[in-house]
Amino acid sequence: MSANHSSTNTSVSEHMQSGLPTIPDTPVWRNRTLLAISLAVCVTYIGLSMVTPIRVLYAEQQGASLTIISMMANAFLISNFAFQFPAGWLSDKLGHKRLMIIGLILQAILTIIYLVITDPILFIVLRFLEGMVGAAVAPAGRALVIEAVPEHQRGEAFGIFGAALNVGFLLGPGLGGLLGYTNTFIGSVVTRLIGLVLIITLVKGGISHKITQTKQKTKLPLHMLFPLGLIGAYVIAFGDYLFLGFDQTVMPIWLHNDLGATVTVVGIIYMLWSVPNIILSPLGGRLADRLSRKWIILVGGLLQVPLYMAYGLANSATLVGILFVIHGAVYGLMLPALDAHVATSSTANTRAQIQGLYNMFGFMGAFVGSTLFLPLYHLNFRLPLVVNGIGYGISILIGCLIIFASQRKRA
Repeated sequence: MSANHSSTNTSVSEHMQSGLPTIPDTPVWRNRTLLAISLAVCVTYIGLSMVTPIRVLYAEQQGASLTIISMMANAFLISNFAFQFPAGWLSDKLGHKRLMIIGLILQAILTIIYLVITDPILFIVLRFLEGMVGAAVAPAGRALVIEAVPEHQRGEAFGIFGAALNVGFLLGPGLGGLLGYTNTFIGSVVTRLIGLVLIITLVKGGISHKITQTKQKTKLPLHMLFPLGLIGAYVIAFGDYLFLGFDQTVMPIWLHNDLGATVTVVGIIYMLWSVPNIILSPLGGRLADRLSRKWIILVGGLLQVPLYMAYGLANSATLVGILFVIHGAVYGLMLPALDAHVATSSTANTRAQIQGLYNMFGFMGAFVGSTLFLPLYHLNFRLPLVVNGIGYGISILIGCLIIFASQRKRA
């Protein structure tokens, strides 16, 4: 009881210093800053996911070979990985809101450039730049969420944030399919500009440049970025993002060529993941604020391992769709606890840097997955998912053991 009270007082003190107009006891769903950030992220990710199913087809239409398309995916993953921590450092130095505004403007510019490119090689360069800019936006957005709410509400806050993100992923692909090539890229630019207006007009305060400069005068010791509890989260992020590597390289081919899914069915399967995630992420956030986060992470992570194995054994796209619904539900209940754990383990002047490191380790896993799973797929189409399940299970066990050890050490 006293430990919870102490952490709450600490988070309230930090929150008051940040300048954000939030009352700690206000229900999190009435937090205007959080809702504004979530709405901006939702609109932005509608634009992002509008282009996702179109980009490869558009590049192919412009003469890009499969090799170039593969290099596009790797360029994005490498760039996003490489720039996560530098972008987080820059966000803590300049201010999270300011960097997010810059990032959204650059995203809009890069998206419209697709329409004037004629050399397929330039798509690789463009994807590299998109990865760099995406690395700037993500840590800043998550850091704004942390600034907007006190510690004891961060699980529920990240549940709402995650649900908003998944609404974007749910609506975007369908809109992209309806609009066609040119209009999809234009629509994606419009959504980025809408998100920009929402951030500028509705998100108040944040860590000021003056305060941040004062904090940055002293070089941060390494242990502030790599405490034991965060090392465990970094390990879990690495294993979690292995599937993103599969998604970026093999998944559409696997569904279409090996399981007989049409292009429409592939899109529906992606949507089936988002729906339970949207519904259950806020509930997962509430559980994260009321129950032991470390146990939610462990149980939720281990429940996903047999699902990865089941994907590898599946013989029909219908079964994969059913498994995606279950997986999306489990993930929606687990992820807010992990996000809240990472947020709580950071200090006021390291928030975006730690978010950047967390994402960096994730994209490292995605790159390993994209590099490893393609040759495994050529050996046997079931192998990538089985290996993914094993790798994720190992990362959950090791990561949770480290988190448990860190909490025993503090006690």
